[in-house]
Amino acid sequence: MRPGVRRLIRLTVPSPAKGIALTRQARLLGVADRLDDCADAAVDSLLAELPWDRAAFGSARDGVRGQLPAATQDVALLVEQVLAAAQEARLVLRAEPTPAQADAVIDMREQLVALLPRDVATAAGRARLRDVARYVRAIARRAEKLPREVEVDRARMQRVHQVQTAYRDLVKALPTVRSGAADVQDIRWLIEELRVSLFAQQLGTARPVSEQRIYRAIDAIRP
Repeated sequence: MRPGVRRLIRLTVPSPAKGIALTRQARLLGVADRLDDCADAAVDSLLAELPWDRAAFGSARDGVRGQLPAATQDVALLVEQVLAAAQEARLVLRAEPTPAQADAVIDMREQLVALLPRDVATAAGRARLRDVARYVRAIARRAEKLPREVEVDRARMQRVHQVQTAYRDLVKALPTVRSGAADVQDIRWLIEELRVSLFAQQLGTARPVSEQRIYRAIDAIRP
């Protein structure tokens, strides 16, 4: 429903892309190629309630129209932060790891791919993009410490993987529509917060997090 309403609104209001001011860094990072994604995320953030008839749709569209350029500009700035953090992480991960470090580097590279889909703004949502940038920065901090903390990193990674396995089992057991619900997806972000708390504590977490909290959240999910 939401993607359909978003698409209808985008088709019936002027595109905000031409009015977006990008920094030189943003252009170099490719934010210009992601402006449609930024606009989609902006629309999502401006839709308080989904419309269910013509009159409600018209009201929602008119409400979005006036705010969309500024909201898209804000999302573009947030995406720039995410992509800048990703560039830093990739630079740190570029070197070939030693055999002892290989599993950790594979884990970080897979995490980076999962955090940066092509539609990162829409997938994460406008409100969570600052968190995504922090998660990506945490990857770089972890990579920088890895040569000095190989065994410590391995033990922490195993703890994260155990939680991830429990979450993946939950998602597999749920109907597709249910697995995309907000309470289920929130557990995914809790796991990212857990990674920050274990690998980059100096960056801080958005909320209290522990393995026990995540397992309780998993147990609380109902089909």
